[in-house]
Amino acid sequence: MDCREGKDEAVDRRSVLGGFATVGSLGLAGCISAEDDDPVEAETEAERLILRGFEDEGVDAPVETTIYANAENDERSRWAQLVQHELNETELFDVGFQQLEWGSYEQLCLNMAENEENCLITLDISGGWDPHSYVNLLFHSAHWAPNGFNFNHFADDRVDELIDAGRSESDRTERVEIYEQLQERLLQQLPISILRYGEEATVYRRDSVERWRQYPLPGIEYDTVYAPYAGEYVELADGGDAELVGDAVATVSNPDPIRMHDTTSNMVTSLIYEGLLAVDFEGRPQPQLATDWEQLDETTYRFELREGVTFHNGESLTADHVRFSLERYEGSPRANDVYDWYEGVDVVDDHELEIRLVEEYGPFETSVGLPIVPLAAGDDGEPDLSERPVGTGPYAFAGRDEGEYWRLNRFEDHWFDGDDDVPETPPIETITLRIVSESASRQAALEAGELDVATGLPAESIPDFDEAEGYGVERSVAGAIDFLVYPRYLEPFGNVDVRRGIDRLIPRERIVNEVYAGAGSVGYTPIPSLLAEYADPDFEAAIVDEYLG
Repeated sequence: MDCREGKDEAVDRRSVLGGFATVGSLGLAGCISAEDDDPVEAETEAERLILRGFEDEGVDAPVETTIYANAENDERSRWAQLVQHELNETELFDVGFQQLEWGSYEQLCLNMAENEENCLITLDISGGWDPHSYVNLLFHSAHWAPNGFNFNHFADDRVDELIDAGRSESDRTERVEIYEQLQERLLQQLPISILRYGEEATVYRRDSVERWRQYPLPGIEYDTVYAPYAGEYVELADGGDAELVGDAVATVSNPDPIRMHDTTSNMVTSLIYEGLLAVDFEGRPQPQLATDWEQLDETTYRFELREGVTFHNGESLTADHVRFSLERYEGSPRANDVYDWYEGVDVVDDHELEIRLVEEYGPFETSVGLPIVPLAAGDDGEPDLSERPVGTGPYAFAGRDEGEYWRLNRFEDHWFDGDDDVPETPPIETITLRIVSESASRQAALEAGELDVATGLPAESIPDFDEAEGYGVERSVAGAIDFLVYPRYLEPFGNVDVRRGIDRLIPRERIVNEVYAGAGSVGYTPIPSLLAEYADPDFEAAIVDEYLG
C-alpha cells in the first residue's frame, strides 16, 4: 500500500480546521438532535466542541464505538473504562468496552485503519533516548501501520517535514526548536491523545537479591543483571550462583530483532543480543561490541570492533556480521529502525568498518545499538531466530515453554574480562522468567517466594512494598507514554473538534492517581519527561493552554 494514498484530501480538511488558534474562542452549538429526536444539551466546553464536530460531519448523537484494551494489562483496561464512562456520561456517545488477548489486540491495532475498524485503541509505547524514536513511527506518514506504529494512518505534510528536520539536524539548540514546533503542530492536529508519562518500577525480595538498578526504558529491565557497559550487575543474596526467577508480563511474540513488536520480546532477549553501542542508565552512548568510534563527516562513522567476541553458536564476530545484521532489516516489519538512516557498510577489515548514512542523522549514536546476529541466521539458515535467538550477550537462550517460562543460561565464553566495577563472569548462572499475565498473580508469586524479582506489579501495590520489610523497590521515570488512538478515518472522528472535545474529557489526573497510584505524570505531548532537554514543562503548559484549553 502507498502510505500517502488519500493524503491530500485529509490535509485539506485539516488545514481549515487547524486555522482556529484556540478552541475556547469558537462560537459552538448548544444542542443537537439524537437519533430518537430528543435534543442532547451541551453542558461543557468539551461537549460543545463535540457537538460542533458532529454538525460539521452531519452525524447524530449518540455515536457508537468501542474502546479496547489488552487483557494482560490491568491498568490499561481500567483507564480505558474511565474514558468510556466519561464519554457515555455526555450522552453524545454510546461506547462499549472490550478486552482482547495480546496477539489479537496487536493485530487489531496494526490493522485498524486498513480494516476501517470503529474502535478507540488504548496503548503505551516506549521509545529511546532521543525524541525521534517517539514521534517518527507514531506520526510520520511513511510509517503507517502495519509496518509502523502510525495506527490510524495520520498524514500531515508539516508534521512530516518537522520529523525529517529533527532527524537530520545534529545541533542541539536547533533540534530543541524543531521538536517544539512539532509538538505544537501535533496538538493542533491531535491524531491521538497523550495522557500519561510512565514510570518504571521493579520490586525484589531482599532475601533473594542484593540490589537492583532500574533502567528507564521498558523492555530493558533485566539488563541490570549484567551490564558491563553501564558498570552494573546483580548478585544473589545468599552469595550463590544458581538461579534468578523474574517475571514477564505476556507471551513472547517473536524474539527475532527484525520482527519484534512488543516490549516482552525485547525484555527476554536484552541479555542475549548486543550491539555496536549501548546506552547506559543516564542515556549516554557506551562502547559494547565496538571498542571505539568516530564521526568522519556528517554521514560517515568509523567503528573499531572488539576482538575475541564469540556468538552463542560459535561464530567469531567480524565486520561482515555487522553489515549482515543491519541489512536483514530491509523489507522486514522493523525496516525503519535501520533504513531511516542506513546507506551502507564499507568493510575495512575483519574488525574495522565504516557506516554510511543517507543523510545527517541526529540520533545515530543512540540508535545504532541494534542486535548483531550470526551469519547463520541468513535465509534458510540455522538458527531460526524466531525460535532460538542467538547473539553475543552474557546470557544464551536455554529454552522456553510457550506461555509458561523463558530461560537463559550464563554464556561462559562472553568477551568481557572484568574491571573495577563488574566481575569477569556474571554472578548468576540461570535466569528464568515466568510468564504471568495477571498482575495480581505476579504479586502473589512474589509474596510467596516464587519470584525473586517482579517488574509488572499493580501500580497501587508499589507503595505497600516500599514500606514493607523484606522488599526493595527501584523506580525510574520511564521513556514511555500512554495514549488513546482515534479512528480518524471514520466520521466523526476525522473532525479535529470531536477529538479535542474527547481529549478534554479524558480524566488524566484520575488515571494517574487512581489507576497508577500516583506513578508517572499527566502528559499531553509525545516527548516524555525523561528527555528533559526536549520536554520543557512551561512550553508544554503554554501549548496545552492554547490548543486544548
